[in-house]
Amino acid sequence: MATGETREGDETGAPRRRDAAATRQALLEAAHSRFIRLGYERTTLRDVAGDVGVNLALIKRYFDSKEGLFKAALTSTPRFLGREGDFPEGREALAGALSRQLSADAWPEFGEHPVLMLLRPSGDEQTDALRRRALEDFSRRVREASSSPAGPAGEEDTERLLRAQLLVALGVGVAVVRSSVGLQPLRDATPDDLLAPLQDIVNALLPPQPPPPSQP
Repeated sequence: MATGETREGDETGAPRRRDAAATRQALLEAAHSRFIRLGYERTTLRDVAGDVGVNLALIKRYFDSKEGLFKAALTSTPRFLGREGDFPEGREALAGALSRQLSADAWPEFGEHPVLMLLRPSGDEQTDALRRRALEDFSRRVREASSSPAGPAGEEDTERLLRAQLLVALGVGVAVVRSSVGLQPLRDATPDDLLAPLQDIVNALLPPQPPPPSQP
């Protein structure tokens, strides 16, 4: 058997060849969808396996447990504002990225905005810590994208970080309201619809910082 392939029985019991990497990715995508829509508690490994058409043992082989599957899905969640791994630089680029990522139908592969996965408690302390760290890291990158360096001696600019977290919370709120309420015109807003108001919000929350005082 070729490297990266595994054999698994189909519904008739006959063995078939399956690409391990493709199957693992399909399981992650199915898990993303269910964790986003249903949360941790209501998602079962059997349902995820059924979505992909594999047996339950294969999930346990790849991810060990439901907790392992959740952690893998969480760590593989896309960086929401990045393009090919790059975060936007500057307030204008940040507002443009937000307008695209928060627009209607921005995430057809998930059905809902993937940030919703970060909001649903898992019941596991280590897993929930991963969720919290993901949002903390995202907030810091938003602050950096607004051209706000860290404070003196590497200390964080706490007020600026709070402002970045408020912007992140606004984005999360858009995803929640669209998912649970379908509020119009927000539900069907396009990137062009969102760009101007988001630019105003970014500029209000994260205005240009004054230059440091000149040394005598």
